[in-house]
Amino acid sequence: MRARTLFIALLFVSASAVFGAEPVPLATRAFPRPIPESLAKIIQDASTSYGVDPNLVAALAWYESAFNPQAVSRRGAEGIMQLKPRTARSLGVNNSFDARQNVFGGTKYLRQLLDRFDGDVDKSLAAYNAGPEAVERSATMPAGEYVRRVKSFYRGAIASK
Repeated sequence: MRARTLFIALLFVSASAVFGAEPVPLATRAFPRPIPESLAKIIQDASTSYGVDPNLVAALAWYESAFNPQAVSRRGAEGIMQLKPRTARSLGVNNSFDARQNVFGGTKYLRQLLDRFDGDVDKSLAAYNAGPEAVERSATMPAGEYVRRVKSFYRGAIASK
């Protein structure tokens, strides 16, 4: 039931981007630390551009980097959305530490994954973390704990509206 609700929310966001309806509001105070105003604007703009719920983007950004534009993982992922350099380049991101480029790139990638997995949020989040090929070839959902944690932040943001 939860996946269905999330899918319906994503469809609404996609329809609003296409048909010019009001964008979904971002719950800036729903995370353990409020989203900085400048970052909230970037997330809202990227979400509107790519038709993804800004609260899902923010939940992903919080889990990935705690909204830190200078974050670097031990595996080499960079910036707010923790893009690996090769993925960043493929998305047109020249500077992963530029918050706008990074969030737009990460949101574009999330949109591509949602399209690839027919709007399935769980598979798309797992693919964001483990790679789309890992999700496609696995009989069980990879990155289960990752998906659960990102979705818990997402549900919290939706509930706070």
